[in-house]
Amino acid sequence: MQGPHIGYGMNVWLPGTDQDRVLDLLTGAGFGWARQWIAWEGIEPTKGNYDWKVLDEAVAAAERNGVKLQIVFLRSPEWVGANRGIPKDKTLYANVLSAMAKRYKGRIAAYEIWNEANLAGETGGQVNAAEYVGLLKAAFPTVKAADPGAFVVYGGLTPTGVNDPAVAIDDVTFLQQTYAINGGEVRRYFDVLGAHTGGMSNPPETLWPDDPGPGPGYYEHRSFYFRRVEDLRQVMEQNGDSAKQIWLTEFGWTTKNQAKGYEYGAANSEQNQADYLVRAYQWARENYPWMGVMFMWNLNFSTITKPDDEKFPWSVVNSDYSPRPAYEALKRMPKE
Repeated sequence: MQGPHIGYGMNVWLPGTDQDRVLDLLTGAGFGWARQWIAWEGIEPTKGNYDWKVLDEAVAAAERNGVKLQIVFLRSPEWVGANRGIPKDKTLYANVLSAMAKRYKGRIAAYEIWNEANLAGETGGQVNAAEYVGLLKAAFPTVKAADPGAFVVYGGLTPTGVNDPAVAIDDVTFLQQTYAINGGEVRRYFDVLGAHTGGMSNPPETLWPDDPGPGPGYYEHRSFYFRRVEDLRQVMEQNGDSAKQIWLTEFGWTTKNQAKGYEYGAANSEQNQADYLVRAYQWARENYPWMGVMFMWNLNFSTITKPDDEKFPWSVVNSDYSPRPAYEALKRMPKE
């Protein structure tokens, strides 16, 4: 496939912000890609009636700033009756994507199909690989018919070792399940594999069990590591899909985090966060010839959330937009 080897991206939040200021920070650090969540429930609040205002503004801001935009499209409206999750009737999702891709032809670079479909909280209460394959099967030809140049991205899976469909399915297991359906037909319905990796308090070069650590905690499973992406890559290769790239649509390290379940962040200083992010880009550049765009998590969620929100301390700028050490380190980082 055609595309960047290493693309430098950040997860951003644009709606309701000074969008030029946000994107100026992104490009000022030498990054050229932005990933933005867009909720289906906001675009199509009632069936067949579209509200493009938020997306119009984001697309225009990206164009003004010379930024390539990736949209992750998720969360069904109430009228679909899917508890904000993946709809039974996949054509409903495909129809709005068709309208979107036609409206923004040549202006949105990539469409990520849902987010973390191996997490029950994202899919409406139950994880089901066949349902997600059905969503890709409906979405891919729809986007390509409207905008052949746009990338269709298999939605990034959350790294987890849990295997309970009412909670989550392990990301590697879920990917294997999708390839096992109907002779691996899923290969025909995405251009690149999206992936999410976390580092917990483990440096990017480490990996359980051969080079683990250091923790504390969150180190005795491969899902706790940046290099988890290697396990996903192995699944792709085992299923004859090695010609495609992987894009990391979310990765990063939190510093001290007030949210429950993120206590490990206290082990990461601001300097750790800065060092690990830079070293993750370097590691991928040196070791992953199949890697495409890497979207660091995140640029500016600290400006639109409160300190007790788990997304807050992942940000590389402070709530007043002043740079944290991680931002300055990413800005200085050599780029291809």
